[in-house]
Parts: sequence; structure tokens; C-alpha cells
Amino acid sequence: MTSTSASLLSTAGFLVLLIGFACGAPLGGAINKARSEEHIRAWRVAHSSLVGGGVMLLAIAPNLASVELPSIVKAVASVMLCISAWSFTFALTFGAARGHRGTAPQRGAGAAAAYAANVAGVVLSSVSILLLAVGACIHLLRTFHLN
Repeated sequence: MTSTSASLLSTAGFLVLLIGFACGAPLGGAINKARSEEHIRAWRVAHSSLVGGGVMLLAIAPNLASVELPSIVKAVASVMLCISAWSFTFALTFGAARGHRGTAPQRGAGAAAAYAANVAGVVLSSVSILLLAVGACIHLLRTFHLN
């Protein structure tokens, strides 16, 4: 039986993967129109990062059963991971479309939004992956009766 957390991760994973694939169109357009290397790089990063992020969510979802944490902690980690993925999706696509890298605070609402989304993505994904890794280690220890 699939848990709600796994379903959430799978759904977000497929949607982020779809958006990542869609970012290939503006990447191809930027290459064909000989746009600046910075513009091409922004779309290349959006395309590859979002495809990778979607695949990561899809890889984590079926493995939640191997994470020994209370259901609420798994749910919180899964929600944080999904919010992180959507934060990165916004930062990468908006940043590429508007010319904001979002890697450092800069002036302007667009630059600030891209930066804030990247920071949120980094913090939320780091905390959620740490929680899930701890839960996976607990499962491993219990499997070998080492605790």
C-alpha cells in the first residue's frame, strides 16, 4: 500500500520532471538563436536540475518504507522536500526567464524572489534529506539488530 507521503513525493516528482523536460524548449531556442552564454547556461541549469530533482523525488518515494521514523516526521520531511522542489522550480525557471541567478542577494523584487526561493529550497531539502537519512540509518541498524 502506498503511503500519502510517497504519493505526494511521486506526484511532485512527475510534475517537476515534466517542467524540467519543458525547460528543454527554451534551452534549445536560446542555443538556436545564439543567445548569450549566460542565458543558455541558465536554461541548461533549469532543464538538468529540474529533471534531476524530479527523478530524486521519484527515487525517494518508494523507499519511504525503509525509513524508520514516526509517520508524522516522514510526512513533514516529505512536505518539506516537495516545497523545496517547488522553490527550486520557481527559482530556476523564473531566474532563467528574467535573468536572475538567485545565488546572492541583489536589488530588485525579481532578484530577491529568486534568491529567497533558492535559500528556501536549500534549507528545506537539507533538513528533509537529513531526517530521511537518519531514519534510513535507524532502519539499517534495526535490520542488523545493532541497536
